[in-house]
Amino acid sequence: MPESAQQFKLRLSRATGLTDLAINAAWPDWWSDDAEASSSAKAELRFSVARKLGLDPRSLAESESPRFVWDNFAKYKNFKGDINRDQPAITSFGISVSRMLMRAVPSHLSLLGKSASELRESILASQTFIRFHDLLGLLWGVGIPTIYLRVYPLAAKRMCAMATRSNDRNAILLAKDSQYPASVAFHLAHEIGHIALGHINDQSALIDMEDPAEEAAHGDDEEISADQFALELLTGDPHFSVHKEGRGRSAAQLAAESIEKGNANRIEPGTLALCYGHATQEWPTVQAAMPRIYAEAIPAWSVTNKIANRQIAWEELNDESASFLQAVMGGI
Repeated sequence: MPESAQQFKLRLSRATGLTDLAINAAWPDWWSDDAEASSSAKAELRFSVARKLGLDPRSLAESESPRFVWDNFAKYKNFKGDINRDQPAITSFGISVSRMLMRAVPSHLSLLGKSASELRESILASQTFIRFHDLLGLLWGVGIPTIYLRVYPLAAKRMCAMATRSNDRNAILLAKDSQYPASVAFHLAHEIGHIALGHINDQSALIDMEDPAEEAAHGDDEEISADQFALELLTGDPHFSVHKEGRGRSAAQLAAESIEKGNANRIEPGTLALCYGHATQEWPTVQAAMPRIYAEAIPAWSVTNKIANRQIAWEELNDESASFLQAVMGGI
């Protein structure tokens, strides 16, 4: 008996490790129970799902094992999962999403070779300091689409961010959320560093599995240089650090000093508080200071995808691609 659509979905999940959310996001809106009777519709279903998830459509035949197209096309940083099972799914899903985004952003400029100081000066020409949404504005301004993945390919969500490159175009996919923007701003600046420093090969991706702000670089020259780029972009100094004086700070003191010194030195106060955390490891104090630094908690994913929704030229995409991207972005 021919494989039903439900059997195909189950086989796809078991063979690839892709989540139901990812598969459902890729499932075309036109599919219906009536389509089960049509062999051409079932073939088109497989092609449609393959295009979105980065699978070889020939491998989706009933007698085949699903294969990812973009296997071995990425560099992973701090990877701790199953290399053979997890990496192909993350890479292919990310590159497929990125290529769709690039089609929806027709014009672009290159950040390759741009220094952190150049980018910092351009943003500070109109801002007191560099905030998370200023970085998003920079990226969309040069045609580098940036979204937050509300649908992730695997059940274990360990990826922090991914930067991709295809035909001299770049895209950034964020995956680690925060109620306050400073920590996300650092790893977004870190990905900008990877792009500007030329760390990503064409038709490839670079994937940071853990937050670079929390993980030591362990002698990885690319990670060290991307960290330094991010610090210089956000603070003006690639080796910026905070020195603790006295017995430490209460949350109220840390928030007040971060706001005062941040404004004086053109450093976003939340970024300054995080630098204090890295220097002292007093993370409970830093977390307690954040609600005092920011007027309200706003999820970074919401900020990211609301801006993306306004910037994406949806008319450049066919209905299936647009529907898939909207699902991946959380329906914004």
